[in-house]
Amino acid sequence: MAKEYLIVLLLVCVISVGGQTIDDASLLHDTLMSGYNKYVRPSVDQSKPVVVNLTFELVSIRELDEIMGKLSIVGMLWLFWEEPRMTWNPFAYNQTFTARLPMKEVWKPDLVIAHPVDSTKAVGFDHHWYPVRYYYNGVAIWTPGDVMTTTCNIDVTYYPFDTQTCEVTFIPWGSLVSELYLYAAQEMVSRRFFTENGEWALDKATTNTGLIDGKYPTYIVKLELRRRPTFVIVNVILPILFMGLLNVLVFFLPASSGERVSFAMTVLLALAVFLTLVGDNMPKTSQPMSTICYFLLTNLVLSSLIMVVTIFNLNLYHRDDNLVVPEWLANVVRLLKCKRLPRRTKVENLKKAEDENKKGTLENVETDKKEKLETVDAVRWALPAYEDRITWREVSKVIDIVFGGAAVLWLLITAAAFFIMVATQNVPGARK
Repeated sequence: MAKEYLIVLLLVCVISVGGQTIDDASLLHDTLMSGYNKYVRPSVDQSKPVVVNLTFELVSIRELDEIMGKLSIVGMLWLFWEEPRMTWNPFAYNQTFTARLPMKEVWKPDLVIAHPVDSTKAVGFDHHWYPVRYYYNGVAIWTPGDVMTTTCNIDVTYYPFDTQTCEVTFIPWGSLVSELYLYAAQEMVSRRFFTENGEWALDKATTNTGLIDGKYPTYIVKLELRRRPTFVIVNVILPILFMGLLNVLVFFLPASSGERVSFAMTVLLALAVFLTLVGDNMPKTSQPMSTICYFLLTNLVLSSLIMVVTIFNLNLYHRDDNLVVPEWLANVVRLLKCKRLPRRTKVENLKKAEDENKKGTLENVETDKKEKLETVDAVRWALPAYEDRITWREVSKVIDIVFGGAAVLWLLITAAAFFIMVATQNVPGARK
């Protein structure tokens, strides 16, 4: 046991005394590159694949474009593999344990993004200064970093409380699984250098490997992103709700002011502008449609109906008071105003008596005169007095109350339905 400790102590002393020089590094470089062919896979048995271990380092989420369906991130790939041609005795080169060689001079896995937005390029292609580090035992490490852009299917059904799942798929260009095997060394994405995004929060980030058509290896980075809804709530949803409340207030604006139509039209145009702004930030697709678009549409329909009712109601308000209100409409107004309806029971009985007199026998003159007088008195008793008559202005005021209450109820129901659906992530007919 003491002999083993002595050997270890001697090795430590040798390592601590010596140190590599520039001549040692140059000699090692020339030795390693002598006869080296970067187009040949680093596998002693060429019938077996080169096993490449990968981990992914996420630096930041640069952009998630809902309209174009594009995800752009900044990340780094850590690739590890064995290179049997890059082995040496470190003590033969004055304790040189590692060597850094340019990526253009050695073999390396050329990974490309499977679903690019613009053009297909290998990761790190534009950065030739990424070196490959080799250890004396033949282990190679390469860490290319880049801005990686890929397509992503965007589902804005629950906007702005939506979550998106995007995948960045890497494939070794031109390599089969029999030549190159990718292995995810770490399931979770590393976040040592991660910077938070102001619009999207990263809930989960995982990696795995797979095969395309059973023969092309892939390395997949899966990101689960959750939108931060504060900006949309403050700048879109709350103004829509406030405009809806302003829209309802048109029924409480005095008809004599002459400003009802202009007020309703202004709110209608404002809602139309908001619908356009929200539509510009949504994907131009019908599958799926955002719930907030339906919410805006219901408010736009309500504003249009309010505009129609306002014009119709002003027409009634400015009618001549000498025009008699239809009896059925007057009775409806009385019911809504909790007034007593005029009684007409005696008049109906007299009409029946007149019909019987036409069919029956003649009576004396005194009886006929008496019945006529009773009929006149009954009709006078049945008709309402002039001060109890319902005018068109009263009809207009009742319409304001009825439609004002209905508009408030409409606004509350649609707002509650919208928030419940997006909060519970449960929209009827939405894709699961």
